Amino acid sequence: MSVLIFPDAIAQRREAHSECEWLSDWQVHSAHITAGAIRIVSLGLEAGPLYVPMPTGSGKTTGAIWGIEDLANNFPDQRLCFLTPYKTSVDGVYGSLSDRLGSEVVGYYYSGALVDKATELAKRIVVLTHAFIQANHGTLDDRDLFVVDEAIYATGEAALKLEHFNQARSWATSHNVYPEEFIKLADYATDLDQRLRQSDKKYIAARREGDLTWAKTIAFDLQISNHSQTIDNREVLVATQRFSEALLAGLVFLSRGNIDGDRYDPVYSAAVLGIPSIEKTIVLSATGGMVYDIAGPFRQDMGSANYWTSPSYERLKLVQLTGPDIRGHYSTWSTTEKKDKVVRYVDWLLSQVAENIIYITFPKKVLEGCLREYFDQPSRGELEYPFTVTKHGKQINISHHARSVGSNAFADCKAVVYLWDNHLPQSASVQRFHTLANEEITEEALEDANRGQLVGNYERIREAQYIDNMMQQIGRGSVRQIDENAEAGEMTAYVFTDSNKLNRLAAQYKNCTTGTLEYEGRQVSEPSRRIDRIIWYLRLQDRRDDVLATEVEEALGFRLSQYKDSLQNSWDMRMLGYDFVPGGRGRGNVGRFRWTRDN
Repeated sequence: MSVLIFPDAIAQRREAHSECEWLSDWQVHSAHITAGAIRIVSLGLEAGPLYVPMPTGSGKTTGAIWGIEDLANNFPDQRLCFLTPYKTSVDGVYGSLSDRLGSEVVGYYYSGALVDKATELAKRIVVLTHAFIQANHGTLDDRDLFVVDEAIYATGEAALKLEHFNQARSWATSHNVYPEEFIKLADYATDLDQRLRQSDKKYIAARREGDLTWAKTIAFDLQISNHSQTIDNREVLVATQRFSEALLAGLVFLSRGNIDGDRYDPVYSAAVLGIPSIEKTIVLSATGGMVYDIAGPFRQDMGSANYWTSPSYERLKLVQLTGPDIRGHYSTWSTTEKKDKVVRYVDWLLSQVAENIIYITFPKKVLEGCLREYFDQPSRGELEYPFTVTKHGKQINISHHARSVGSNAFADCKAVVYLWDNHLPQSASVQRFHTLANEEITEEALEDANRGQLVGNYERIREAQYIDNMMQQIGRGSVRQIDENAEAGEMTAYVFTDSNKLNRLAAQYKNCTTGTLEYEGRQVSEPSRRIDRIIWYLRLQDRRDDVLATEVEEALGFRLSQYKDSLQNSWDMRMLGYDFVPGGRGRGNVGRFRWTRDN
């Protein structure tokens, strides 16, 4: 594979930065591209938000540190902020930047940090967790540039029940803290609840009409930290603030929640992205542009799009697993019958995996409801993740889908096992799309969501979140070790999911191979949905040239014309190396999948 690099830029970076001694030319080039994207946004040469889609192990964080250092030295008036989901990452990035620029220039903060918050935030560059912006509205309004590690996790989300609004009202009236405003908030929530009860819809939008001054006061004037001694449940007040802020932005809706027979369990969903200057934001993404391409405001930076070689995954094998048929929500899997099925399957699978050092991840409810005893963990209480056990003579490193771990903590794992999908409520996908797209939630916008099963952009972002979670976890293993030839490390990823998702997952890993491991004779099936079948067909052809649309139509038995828009806007198709070019009038002017890269 031909690898695109900038030799002069690499030489300059190596001369300037000692850490390049441990980086390949490809990694230095990748870091240089990332640093350039930060400079481009800061100077307004490209309007943000931009995303840099490079996998774990590329050098994105190193490049971000270089880019921030360059700006700090060349533009001393700029105030910068780096946001990451993890406290350990805050410590690492802060350490690197303060070594270069000095602790008087660089600050950091997170809950539990042994530093003075006000002192750290006064510094010109500050490194924070995403959680900070959710609970400190307005504090970062003075920042000129935001570098964000995975903006999808920076959304300030709130899921409230009606009783939460009543709890907040009781606190406010008892302590005379904006009592009239909180009474109006509780009344607003009650009215919204009554409107949903009287409808036949699953989702309704919160209306922005009438005097919403009370919402502005709660969102922007209430300083929760000034009342900490009187607050029993801080999370509820933070959530009502987020609700009020999202309401003003048109990003609130009410869903019927978990419906079981005639049960009515409504959930108020609210979210704001929270980054004060989204047009001055650069996003680092380890899982490509699946999510960000769906959300209109985000665009890939020109550097990674045009002057960077993505890794080859020829040494990665994706193995699709089959497994036991266990019905119902994960929370119901702790019954004796279902628990026995899970334990028997996991034990069988671990005996079948050839590798001796394994990273395995589950839905948390499955892990804690079914597998505590099997993994020799306490029967009650919170488990400390990740933890390590030995089974079948193999080292098993165990975590759950919702938890991320240190960047290189499991880089020696030659196998990653991902069991069962990371299920999210449908409302989470509705909320995530509108927040990232900055698109107001209206009754008209919710029409697709009220059709029963999600369709359109709601379905696309729901699927993207599933694949994103799989890739985040797969990226913990030795596949992250990308060499000077842009070839990812040797690894096997065993994934238990349906064929549609597995097919999309495989499309993200250029040149990977696939296989199956069947449990008790249960066979895998081909993808069922038509777009997935097109991707599946092109991937299995393993071609390096154009493919005519007529060939695909003949092989699959349906016409492609009605899927033109989806094919032209498919991140999966681009990851395979194709652009779809529709046909036109005239002899020989047929549609084709145009090969876009020279391997």
